[in-house]
Amino acid sequence: MRLVIATYNIQYALGQDGRYDIARIADAVAEADIILFQEVTQNWTRNDGEDQVAELAARLNRHVVFGSTFDSDASAVVDGKVVNRRRTFGNMIASRWPILSSRTQLLPKHALPETMDVQRCVVEGICQTPAGPIRAYSVHLSHISAGQRLPQVEVLMRFIREAQTDALPADGPFPQAWDGDAVEVPLPASVILGGDFNCTADSREIALVCGEMDPHRGRLRRADQLVDTFVAAGHDPLVASTFYTRETAYKIDHLVATPDLAGSVVRSWIGDSKASDHYPVFVELDWAGVTV
Repeated sequence: MRLVIATYNIQYALGQDGRYDIARIADAVAEADIILFQEVTQNWTRNDGEDQVAELAARLNRHVVFGSTFDSDASAVVDGKVVNRRRTFGNMIASRWPILSSRTQLLPKHALPETMDVQRCVVEGICQTPAGPIRAYSVHLSHISAGQRLPQVEVLMRFIREAQTDALPADGPFPQAWDGDAVEVPLPASVILGGDFNCTADSREIALVCGEMDPHRGRLRRADQLVDTFVAAGHDPLVASTFYTRETAYKIDHLVATPDLAGSVVRSWIGDSKASDHYPVFVELDWAGVTV
Protein backbone atom coordinates (compact mmCIF):
# COMPACT_ATOMS: atom_id res chain seq x y z
CA MET A 1 0.00 0.00 0.00
CA ARG A 2 1.27 3.48 -0.91
CA LEU A 3 0.66 5.93 1.90
CA VAL A 4 1.47 9.66 1.72
CA ILE A 5 1.79 11.59 4.98
CA ALA A 6 2.38 15.33 5.34
CA THR A 7 3.09 17.78 8.12
CA TYR A 8 2.22 21.45 7.71
CA ASN A 9 2.37 24.48 9.99
CA ILE A 10 -0.28 26.62 8.29
CA GLN A 11 0.22 29.88 10.27
CA TYR A 12 -3.59 30.17 10.50
CA ALA A 13 -3.70 30.31 6.66
CA LEU A 14 -1.69 33.54 6.45
CA GLY A 15 0.38 33.29 3.28
CA GLN A 16 3.72 34.84 2.41
CA ASP A 17 1.78 37.46 0.44
CA GLY A 18 0.00 38.61 3.61
CA ARG A 19 -3.34 37.13 2.54
CA TYR A 20 -5.50 34.64 4.47
CA ASP A 21 -6.63 31.76 2.25
CA ILE A 22 -7.57 28.39 3.73
CA ALA A 23 -8.28 27.00 0.25
CA ARG A 24 -4.58 27.35 -0.65
CA ILE A 25 -3.66 25.43 2.47
CA ALA A 26 -5.94 22.53 1.56
CA ASP A 27 -4.70 22.48 -2.03
CA ALA A 28 -1.06 22.35 -0.87
CA VAL A 29 -1.53 18.99 0.89
CA ALA A 30 -4.53 17.50 -0.92
CA GLU A 31 -2.50 14.55 -2.21
CA ALA A 32 -1.65 13.33 1.30
CA ASP A 33 -3.65 10.56 2.96
CA ILE A 34 -2.81 11.68 6.50
CA ILE A 35 -1.98 15.31 7.27
CA LEU A 36 -0.56 16.65 10.52
CA PHE A 37 -1.42 20.34 10.86
CA GLN A 38 -0.19 22.97 13.32
CA GLU A 39 -1.38 26.54 14.04
CA VAL A 40 -5.00 25.82 13.15
CA THR A 41 -7.49 28.34 14.55
CA GLN A 42 -11.18 28.87 15.19
CA ASN A 43 -13.07 32.15 15.76
CA TRP A 44 -10.24 34.68 15.47
CA THR A 45 -11.18 38.18 14.32
CA ARG A 46 -8.05 38.51 12.15
CA ASN A 47 -9.57 36.08 9.63
CA ASP A 48 -13.24 36.87 10.17
CA GLY A 49 -13.95 34.16 12.74
CA GLU A 50 -13.17 31.32 10.36
CA ASP A 51 -13.46 27.77 11.71
CA GLN A 52 -10.38 26.34 10.05
CA VAL A 53 -10.97 22.86 11.46
CA ALA A 54 -14.34 22.63 9.72
CA GLU A 55 -13.04 24.31 6.56
CA LEU A 56 -10.10 21.95 6.16
CA ALA A 57 -12.24 18.90 6.92
CA ALA A 58 -14.76 19.94 4.25
CA ARG A 59 -12.27 20.99 1.59
CA LEU A 60 -10.10 17.89 2.00
CA ASN A 61 -13.05 15.55 2.67
CA ARG A 62 -11.14 13.96 5.54
CA HIS A 63 -11.83 12.60 8.99
CA VAL A 64 -10.33 15.05 11.50
CA VAL A 65 -9.47 15.51 15.15
CA PHE A 66 -8.30 18.75 16.75
CA GLY A 67 -6.55 19.60 19.99
CA SER A 68 -6.46 23.15 21.26
CA THR A 69 -3.62 24.68 23.25
CA PHE A 70 -5.07 28.18 23.41
CA ASP A 71 -8.75 28.35 24.34
CA SER A 72 -10.51 31.59 25.25
CA ASP A 73 -14.01 32.99 25.15
CA ALA A 74 -15.41 34.15 21.80
CA SER A 75 -19.09 33.86 22.69
CA ALA A 76 -21.75 36.47 22.05
CA VAL A 77 -25.31 37.25 23.03
CA VAL A 78 -27.58 37.60 19.99
CA ASP A 79 -31.22 38.57 20.49
CA GLY A 80 -30.94 37.59 24.13
CA LYS A 81 -29.54 34.12 23.39
CA VAL A 82 -26.03 33.00 24.21
CA VAL A 83 -24.04 31.87 21.16
CA ASN A 84 -21.23 29.72 22.49
CA ARG A 85 -17.92 30.00 20.66
CA ARG A 86 -14.33 29.41 21.70
CA ARG A 87 -11.27 31.10 20.23
CA THR A 88 -8.77 28.28 19.73
CA PHE A 89 -5.27 27.66 18.42
CA GLY A 90 -3.85 24.15 18.12
CA ASN A 91 -2.97 21.04 16.17
CA MET A 92 -5.07 18.86 13.90
CA ILE A 93 -4.91 15.47 12.22
CA ALA A 94 -6.77 14.84 8.96
CA SER A 95 -7.08 11.30 7.63
CA ARG A 96 -8.57 9.71 4.54
CA TRP A 97 -9.75 6.91 6.84
CA PRO A 98 -11.48 6.91 10.24
CA ILE A 99 -9.58 8.14 13.29
CA LEU A 100 -10.64 5.52 15.82
CA SER A 101 -9.49 7.35 18.92
CA SER A 102 -7.72 10.57 19.84
CA ARG A 103 -6.01 12.24 22.79
CA THR A 104 -4.43 15.65 23.36
CA GLN A 105 -1.45 16.04 25.66
CA LEU A 106 -0.45 19.52 26.83
CA LEU A 107 3.29 20.11 26.91
CA PRO A 108 5.20 21.97 29.64
CA LYS A 109 5.31 25.75 29.43
CA HIS A 110 7.47 27.80 31.73
CA ALA A 111 6.15 31.35 32.10
CA LEU A 112 8.46 34.00 30.64
CA PRO A 113 7.17 37.36 31.90
CA GLU A 114 9.09 39.39 29.31
CA THR A 115 8.74 37.03 26.31
CA MET A 116 5.58 35.95 24.51
CA ASP A 117 5.07 32.18 24.31
CA VAL A 118 1.93 30.06 24.15
CA GLN A 119 0.81 26.69 25.46
CA ARG A 120 1.83 23.80 23.17
CA CYS A 121 0.46 20.30 22.72
CA VAL A 122 0.66 17.04 20.84
CA VAL A 123 -2.46 15.51 19.29
CA GLU A 124 -2.67 11.73 18.88
CA GLY A 125 -4.93 9.93 16.43
CA ILE A 126 -5.21 6.20 15.76
CA CYS A 127 -5.83 6.09 12.02
CA GLN A 128 -7.38 2.97 10.52
CA THR A 129 -5.65 2.62 7.13
CA PRO A 130 -6.47 -0.25 4.73
CA ALA A 131 -3.08 -1.77 5.56
CA GLY A 132 -3.67 -1.58 9.30
CA PRO A 133 -3.83 1.04 12.04
CA ILE A 134 -1.07 3.50 12.84
CA ARG A 135 -0.64 6.04 15.60
CA ALA A 136 -0.25 9.54 14.16
CA TYR A 137 0.96 12.53 16.19
CA SER A 138 0.89 16.23 15.36
CA VAL A 139 3.16 18.36 17.54
CA HIS A 140 4.23 21.98 17.81
CA LEU A 141 7.14 22.85 20.09
CA SER A 142 8.03 26.27 21.48
CA HIS A 143 9.72 28.75 19.15
CA ILE A 144 11.53 30.45 22.03
CA SER A 145 14.52 28.32 23.06
CA ALA A 146 15.92 24.86 23.68
CA GLY A 147 15.26 25.46 27.37
CA GLN A 148 11.54 25.67 26.63
CA ARG A 149 11.54 22.78 24.12
CA LEU A 150 13.59 20.13 25.93
CA PRO A 151 11.01 19.53 28.72
CA GLN A 152 8.34 19.42 26.02
CA VAL A 153 10.20 16.73 24.10
CA GLU A 154 10.62 14.64 27.24
CA VAL A 155 6.84 14.69 27.86
CA LEU A 156 6.15 14.10 24.15
CA MET A 157 8.31 10.98 23.97
CA ARG A 158 6.93 9.58 27.22
CA PHE A 159 3.40 10.13 25.90
CA ILE A 160 4.24 8.18 22.73
CA ARG A 161 6.05 5.36 24.53
CA GLU A 162 3.30 4.82 27.07
CA ALA A 163 0.53 4.92 24.47
CA GLN A 164 0.77 1.20 23.79
CA THR A 165 -0.61 0.58 27.26
CA ASP A 166 -2.41 3.82 28.09
CA ALA A 167 -4.02 5.06 24.88
CA LEU A 168 -7.28 3.11 25.05
CA PRO A 169 -10.27 5.40 25.61
CA ALA A 170 -11.53 2.88 28.18
CA ASP A 171 -10.04 -0.24 29.76
CA GLY A 172 -11.63 -3.55 30.62
CA PRO A 173 -14.97 -4.91 29.38
CA PHE A 174 -17.58 -2.34 28.38
CA PRO A 175 -20.76 -2.31 30.49
CA GLN A 176 -24.07 -3.06 28.80
CA ALA A 177 -25.04 0.62 28.68
CA TRP A 178 -22.10 1.22 26.33
CA ASP A 179 -23.12 -1.47 23.82
CA GLY A 180 -23.45 -0.15 20.31
CA ASP A 181 -21.48 3.03 21.00
CA ALA A 182 -18.19 1.81 22.42
CA VAL A 183 -15.75 0.47 19.83
CA GLU A 184 -12.70 -1.69 20.20
CA VAL A 185 -9.62 0.41 19.52
CA PRO A 186 -6.29 -1.16 18.52
CA LEU A 187 -2.97 -0.09 20.01
CA PRO A 188 -0.64 -0.27 17.00
CA ALA A 189 3.11 -0.20 17.38
CA SER A 190 3.60 1.80 14.17
CA VAL A 191 4.04 5.54 14.79
CA ILE A 192 4.37 8.62 12.61
CA LEU A 193 5.19 11.87 14.41
CA GLY A 194 5.25 15.15 12.54
CA GLY A 195 5.20 18.80 13.23
CA ASP A 196 6.94 22.09 13.71
CA PHE A 197 9.75 21.25 16.12
CA ASN A 198 11.28 24.74 15.86
CA CYS A 199 14.73 23.14 15.84
CA THR A 200 17.02 21.55 13.28
CA ALA A 201 18.17 17.96 12.94
CA ASP A 202 21.45 18.60 14.79
CA SER A 203 19.71 19.92 17.91
CA ARG A 204 19.55 18.41 21.37
CA GLU A 205 15.80 18.15 20.98
CA ILE A 206 16.00 15.90 17.92
CA ALA A 207 18.65 13.82 19.71
CA LEU A 208 15.98 12.97 22.32
CA VAL A 209 13.64 11.87 19.52
CA CYS A 210 15.99 10.09 17.10
CA GLY A 211 19.17 9.47 19.07
CA GLU A 212 22.34 11.44 19.65
CA MET A 213 24.82 12.08 16.86
CA ASP A 214 28.29 10.55 17.11
CA PRO A 215 31.01 11.94 14.81
CA HIS A 216 32.16 8.43 13.92
CA ARG A 217 29.07 6.24 14.21
CA GLY A 218 26.40 8.65 13.09
CA ARG A 219 22.96 8.67 14.67
CA LEU A 220 22.84 6.42 17.74
CA ARG A 221 19.15 5.55 17.89
CA ARG A 222 17.90 3.68 20.94
CA ALA A 223 15.33 0.94 20.49
CA ASP A 224 12.56 3.22 21.75
CA GLN A 225 13.46 6.17 19.52
CA LEU A 226 12.30 7.14 16.03
CA VAL A 227 13.80 7.57 12.55
CA ASP A 228 13.86 10.75 10.46
CA THR A 229 11.98 9.81 7.27
CA PHE A 230 13.64 12.65 5.33
CA VAL A 231 17.00 11.06 6.08
CA ALA A 232 15.62 7.59 5.31
CA ALA A 233 14.75 8.93 1.84
CA GLY A 234 18.41 9.84 1.30
CA HIS A 235 18.33 13.58 2.03
CA ASP A 236 20.54 15.71 4.25
CA PRO A 237 18.21 17.65 6.59
CA LEU A 238 20.89 20.24 7.34
CA VAL A 239 20.94 21.61 3.78
CA ALA A 240 17.16 21.98 3.38
CA SER A 241 14.67 24.57 4.62
CA THR A 242 11.00 24.40 5.54
CA PHE A 243 10.74 28.03 6.63
CA TYR A 244 9.77 30.89 4.34
CA THR A 245 13.35 32.12 3.91
CA ARG A 246 14.92 29.41 1.80
CA GLU A 247 18.19 31.28 1.41
CA THR A 248 19.23 29.70 4.73
CA ALA A 249 19.08 25.96 5.46
CA TYR A 250 16.50 25.88 8.23
CA LYS A 251 14.53 22.64 8.25
CA ILE A 252 12.50 22.79 11.45
CA ASP A 253 9.49 20.72 10.31
CA HIS A 254 10.10 16.99 10.62
CA LEU A 255 8.40 13.65 10.00
CA VAL A 256 9.83 10.84 12.13
CA ALA A 257 8.57 7.28 12.44
CA THR A 258 9.09 3.86 13.92
CA PRO A 259 11.59 1.71 11.96
CA ASP A 260 8.89 -0.35 10.21
CA LEU A 261 7.45 2.81 8.60
CA ALA A 262 10.83 4.45 8.04
CA GLY A 263 12.03 1.28 6.36
CA SER A 264 9.16 1.60 3.88
CA VAL A 265 10.02 5.12 2.71
CA VAL A 266 9.85 5.52 -1.06
CA ARG A 267 10.56 9.25 -1.18
CA SER A 268 10.28 12.45 0.85
CA TRP A 269 10.02 16.04 -0.34
CA ILE A 270 9.31 19.60 0.71
CA GLY A 271 6.40 21.36 -0.97
CA ASP A 272 6.64 24.77 -2.57
CA SER A 273 3.31 26.37 -1.63
CA LYS A 274 3.62 29.87 -0.19
CA ALA A 275 0.26 29.65 1.57
CA SER A 276 2.04 29.79 4.98
CA ASP A 277 5.39 30.89 6.38
CA HIS A 278 6.27 27.17 6.48
CA TYR A 279 6.42 24.70 3.61
CA PRO A 280 4.72 21.31 3.93
CA VAL A 281 6.87 18.19 4.26
CA PHE A 282 5.77 14.92 2.65
CA VAL A 283 6.79 11.30 2.89
CA GLU A 284 5.55 8.42 0.74
CA LEU A 285 5.57 4.91 2.19
CA ASP A 286 5.21 1.52 0.54
CA TRP A 287 3.76 -0.08 3.65
CA ALA A 288 2.31 -3.56 4.02
CA GLY A 289 1.01 -3.06 7.54
CA VAL A 290 2.03 -4.62 10.84
CA THR A 291 0.63 -6.94 13.45
CA VAL A 292 -1.23 -4.95 16.11
